[in-house]
Amino acid sequence: MTDSNEVLEPISSIQSLQLDLPPSCVEFCPAFPSYFLVGTYNLQKDEDSAVTKAESGDDEIQTVGPVKPQIRSGSVVTFRLADRTITHIQTESLPSAILDLRFNPNDGYQDCCGAVSSTATLAMFRFCPDQAPPLMHLRTMDMAMMAGSSGETDSEAKDLLFLSFCWHPSRSDTIAIATSAGNVHLVSLGSIDGDNWVLSPEPVITHSLEAWCVAVSRTLKVPALDDEDSYTVFSGGDDSVLCYRDLAHATNPGLTNLDYILGDTTIAIKRKHDAGVTAILHLPMQEPGSELVLTGSYDDYIRLFSVGPAIYGPGATRVLAERNLGGGVWRLKLVSIKNKPQSDTWEATILASCMHGGARIVKLSKTDAGNYRFHVVGSFVEHKSMNYGSDFQPGETGVLPIVSTSFYDKLLCLWEFPLR
Repeated sequence: MTDSNEVLEPISSIQSLQLDLPPSCVEFCPAFPSYFLVGTYNLQKDEDSAVTKAESGDDEIQTVGPVKPQIRSGSVVTFRLADRTITHIQTESLPSAILDLRFNPNDGYQDCCGAVSSTATLAMFRFCPDQAPPLMHLRTMDMAMMAGSSGETDSEAKDLLFLSFCWHPSRSDTIAIATSAGNVHLVSLGSIDGDNWVLSPEPVITHSLEAWCVAVSRTLKVPALDDEDSYTVFSGGDDSVLCYRDLAHATNPGLTNLDYILGDTTIAIKRKHDAGVTAILHLPMQEPGSELVLTGSYDDYIRLFSVGPAIYGPGATRVLAERNLGGGVWRLKLVSIKNKPQSDTWEATILASCMHGGARIVKLSKTDAGNYRFHVVGSFVEHKSMNYGSDFQPGETGVLPIVSTSFYDKLLCLWEFPLR
């Protein structure tokens, strides 16, 4: 399914690198945009394998010893991009696999990066190119025990993975985390490098299967509370459900730093995705009485939702547009938005990581008639396995430098897309 105005000719890489470990995520540093970080995820193979073929020569697999738990390790790797060339700077090896890493978007904190792992840890780093090494590990907190007392069973907490997370867009000390147990928790840091991090005593949202993604909106208000400091947490799960819940900041947080009041209900948008919801991107523009939210799914589709306040229930949410991108839409990044002069129309450029389909550049347009339409305008398909991570170098004009990764072939590619 293509449109006549879509650019379907694949883009060629400028540079390709082979990494030591499979890459799971990548992000440029907003404070120092010549640098980016790559998180890696390695499932270690047990040399003393507990599973072998039977000596009788048939193909049946039989156990010959106790099955050991899977061991995952990883790293955070620092690279520099300058003059269309990627240079390796530093590798920080870690005892857990990294599933997601993100820089703090808030002013004054954009050199701080968080990372979540396969052992339910939250690690914090600070990046400074003038120091050696430039990426400094500040603190790692094992949140599994906290999560285990907050909705997960003891066995779930032991095997818990933090699958993704996001920073609050206006509060530099607040994080939302999605877990393999299907729960979404809030974390209050107090200070980035302090020792008083607090996990929410109960999940703010719960899915019946893994919670793959989470996002926080600073613009969707709670009319019933009339609170200018209210916000909404969105999440997507392997149960194919998009959830959201309104929160407001409490005036008296009590004994912890978790100063929020939960809305009365969680809104669950069902039967709009044909597979797990794996990406959520809140757009910084509104329609009358609603917000605009993009989702990605294992079903290969990117979708645009109009989302009303939670007090109006799921009936206030509807799909405005959708597009098959040819691969599971794992991550979405907003590149830019252009408003058309003397018009209510606009055009957003989005970078999509599409798993087995590679990476896509997508345009989302609002027309004069008030309709919405997706156009695929760029396609990068040199990756031979799962494209889980892609990002663009911020601050560039004319030509957009993009770094994308693929998992099993451990490939890191640099390519460019002309901005029009």
